[in-house]
This record gives sequence, structure tokens and C-alpha cells, in this order.
Amino acid sequence: MEPITLKDPWTGQVFIPKKISQKYASPENRIKHNNKKASLLRQERAFLDKHIHKNHLIIKEIYKEGSDNLFDKMWLEGKGLRFDATNHLILYNGKYESCVYDFVLIKIEKTNKIKIIKYD
Repeated sequence: MEPITLKDPWTGQVFIPKKISQKYASPENRIKHNNKKASLLRQERAFLDKHIHKNHLIIKEIYKEGSDNLFDKMWLEGKGLRFDATNHLILYNGKYESCVYDFVLIKIEKTNKIKIIKYD
């Protein structure tokens, strides 16, 4: 009976697996392959992630615990905050509001104000 051979997804090398679950010829190949996949995924997301990351840094800089954290929308835009770069929505007081990680950006109706709250 001939041993089972597999083809390494990273190098294309044909090898005989030592374990039934082995998919790569070596641990180094597995690490390189997974690192490359993760790198490509980061590159695909970079166009949005960089803006979300910048928004998070801006909010962390201006947010003051215990304050009302009410800001003029134009002032926030002047600081570089982009309202089109958020990463999720939550239902807050019956309305969906945009969030940047653990901060909620609440539009105050009939004003040009944004209230920022932190949630856990």
C-alpha cells in the first residue's frame, strides 16, 4: 500500500503527512501562508480601517469622562472626523446610531450637534 501524499498549499511541494490533520509540509510553510492571507485581508480593509482608526484616535482625544461631550458637527469635521467611517450601528433610544468601536455618535435632532457617549 502506497502512503498518502498531499500538496503543500504554500509551496506546492508534495509530502507525506505525519498526522492525519497535517496540511503543510512544515510549520514554517503554515505560518508563511497564514501570514500572507492575513496581510492580504488587511490590505483589502485598509481603505476603510485607516479612517475608522483615525476617528477612534480623534474621539479618544476629545472625549472627557463625566462631561456632556456635545460637539458641533463642523468642529468635529475640522478635527478630521469622518462620519462615513464608522464600524457598526446600535439601537439607542429607538434610533440607529453610528459607532466607532466603543463610542456612539448621537445626532441631536434639529441642531448641528453630535453627542458622543461611551458604552461598554
